[in-house]
Amino acid sequence: MAGRRRRGTVAALAGLMAVTACGGLTSEGQERRLENGTLIVGLAQEPAIMNPWVSEGNLQATHSLTLPVLYPLWRLGPDFEYEPLLLDGEPETSEDPFTVTYRLKEEATWSDGVPITAEDIQFTLETCLDEDFAIAVRAGCEMVDMEASEIVDDKTYRMVFTEPYAPWRSLFSNAAGSILPAHELEGKDFDEVWDEGITVASGPLQFESWSRGQQMTLTRNENFWGESTPGFERLVLRFIEDSSVQVQALRGREIDMLSSQPQIDLVDQVGELEGVEYEVVAGGVWEFFEFNHGVEGLGPDFGFVREAIAMGIDRERLVDTLIGPMNPDAVPLQSIVYVNSQPEYEPAFDQWDFDPDGARQLLEENGCTEGDDGIYSCDGVRLSFDYAYTSGSELRELQFVIIQAFMQDIGIELSSQTQDAASFFGDLWPSGEEGAWHLFNQAWLNTADPNPALGFWECDGEMNFRSYCNEEVDELIAASRVELDQDTRADLLNEANALMADDLPALPLYQSPVFLAWTEQVQGPQTNPTDWGPFWNVEEWGPR
Repeated sequence: MAGRRRRGTVAALAGLMAVTACGGLTSEGQERRLENGTLIVGLAQEPAIMNPWVSEGNLQATHSLTLPVLYPLWRLGPDFEYEPLLLDGEPETSEDPFTVTYRLKEEATWSDGVPITAEDIQFTLETCLDEDFAIAVRAGCEMVDMEASEIVDDKTYRMVFTEPYAPWRSLFSNAAGSILPAHELEGKDFDEVWDEGITVASGPLQFESWSRGQQMTLTRNENFWGESTPGFERLVLRFIEDSSVQVQALRGREIDMLSSQPQIDLVDQVGELEGVEYEVVAGGVWEFFEFNHGVEGLGPDFGFVREAIAMGIDRERLVDTLIGPMNPDAVPLQSIVYVNSQPEYEPAFDQWDFDPDGARQLLEENGCTEGDDGIYSCDGVRLSFDYAYTSGSELRELQFVIIQAFMQDIGIELSSQTQDAASFFGDLWPSGEEGAWHLFNQAWLNTADPNPALGFWECDGEMNFRSYCNEEVDELIAASRVELDQDTRADLLNEANALMADDLPALPLYQSPVFLAWTEQVQGPQTNPTDWGPFWNVEEWGPR
């Protein structure tokens, strides 16, 4: 979806200089720093480790910082299209068995001068499949027949699959699919490497230092083999969690760029800064909440309750209130397979229009009775549910308050259930099958291919903690994984989405906005709604 881009005018220059004189830099000081090759970027989140392959590093904060250092085979652009990165053009494919032949660019080398070879692809696959390591996502790796796959020559690898695998490009297109240096890592415990920094680079930047809780420094990879190199000698990444401090740092020119979770106040304040450009676009992260089909009142016999909840939430008003001030073009999301900005997107959840009167009528038609406190009971089950979401997010807290009010209006009670993110996803979410949560609000980072998220909805899916099962949906998902024609595959997945819109394992809300701001002295930044994040085209940045 479209977003906003803004550059300040000269009118407020006097006010800006008054602010920067109180502890910030002058514009001239910032220009000297940039001309000397240092770009300072403010980031809202700090990674735990720098290894993007293992579970502890499977976070967006890790992924966005490692991708300009450690390249996968493909890059995802803002349009969700795959761009060959380490590859010398499109790979060759054949069937019976399904085979992909990758050809690496002749000039591709590691930062220590060692060529990037087919041996690195094979080592990456072997690492992905090694059960001794805490690999976060093995989807796709287990589909490769390692005995039949082979190194053809130094720069060519032939990958043979056990069956047709439609999302084969997604295997090596993000940080948790970056190609690993065999000469550097072979024989080492992969769970223990790169906690403090990546030791060899294949991208335009390389790791230099990390002061935890403060900043990380990436420097130019002088041996980068690509067509261009960054216009800056070093990127200093400052971790600033507080949004008000982020704005102060940008205003005072203590940072030159800012990548942060967008909040209404943050976007408004940055929009008022002189000499600052920014973009807010619908991102690849989609917000939704799940229904736990394994708890009383929401399970198979209570589908009408799930339907009443869906009918009782004005998602257009929710989007207008939470996202509209940042991105006026934002609309509700009507799919849990594709996002609005993908060409395959077909709405199905739009059948649940806002209809509070209809929601109450649906409950009463199914024998529910309203108590003295205004809350319905159905077959002896009081419609009072926990609504789980991560603590510390102002946007999520406001979202809960709005949804809670909608539910109160139709006679359903919601109580907040909050935990920090580590406990939320590490303990609470996987305990859904034991009834530890009723409604679970989270977000998922979509990729160009929906395959990683499909495990949410399969009966035996690795991420199905909501006791939802529809065998017809399973069959459609399974068929989509072996269907190589992309149009036919999209039809299968949209059919599955339509069935799930009827079943309501979850209710999609909206695409979370992506926010990026930079001062006018910097050229080249562009938002990317995929999991590549703000540094996806860092080799094109430079001082203006």
